[in-house]
Amino acid sequence: MVKYKVLSLITIAILLISCAPSKKVLTDLNFETALGKLNFRDRYVKLITAKGSITIDSPEFSSSASLRVNLKRPDTLMLKFETVFGINLGEVKIYGDSFELVDRFNDRTLSGRVSEYLRRYFEFNLKFDEIVDILIASPRVSNAEMYNLADYGFSIYERRGDEEITLNFNSDLELESCTLSKGGDKFFEVRYSRYVKVGEITLPKVIRIYDRHGRGIYLNFSEIKVNSWDG
Repeated sequence: MVKYKVLSLITIAILLISCAPSKKVLTDLNFETALGKLNFRDRYVKLITAKGSITIDSPEFSSSASLRVNLKRPDTLMLKFETVFGINLGEVKIYGDSFELVDRFNDRTLSGRVSEYLRRYFEFNLKFDEIVDILIASPRVSNAEMYNLADYGFSIYERRGDEEITLNFNSDLELESCTLSKGGDKFFEVRYSRYVKVGEITLPKVIRIYDRHGRGIYLNFSEIKVNSWDG
């Protein structure tokens, strides 16, 4: 009797394995297609308006707010923060390498250079337009030195001196994460999920940003419009 039960279990296991959907097998052609998707998204996006929420999570404090985004590439960005009741908390305005923060909650205004802030916060040699490219899931990769191909996704590596950028794709050829490292240490990571079709491209509705000190910024968009006519 025990022998028949064992045979039955083996038979069921074989049937389940044979009926299970097969994994997508990625090839060099998929690799080129994924890069082409990044490049097309980069060329396509000129303007973005979006609504959603932002959550900041760090060892020092945690906070959430409603968020409105107006982006004009390559280097103009306006962010507006509100409470869940629609009370204006403040705005951030970025033009080129200059930024202005209007803190309505504390009744103050701060200004400075974007490049100095990025170096201090991310500890990485990045320009603001490169940050924008990363946030819209189209980071620049001009000379990929190597890539790792697997049946569940693949990675692209590009070295820039002692800095390295790593792009991880899933089997649907969507960018899952972008990691910036220096000297073998991870400094900055962006994770993307919940891609939706917007016009002729796809964009992530959820973006999670992490730095090496355990601080996180989470963006969750409920509405995204591209080039003012796409919904």
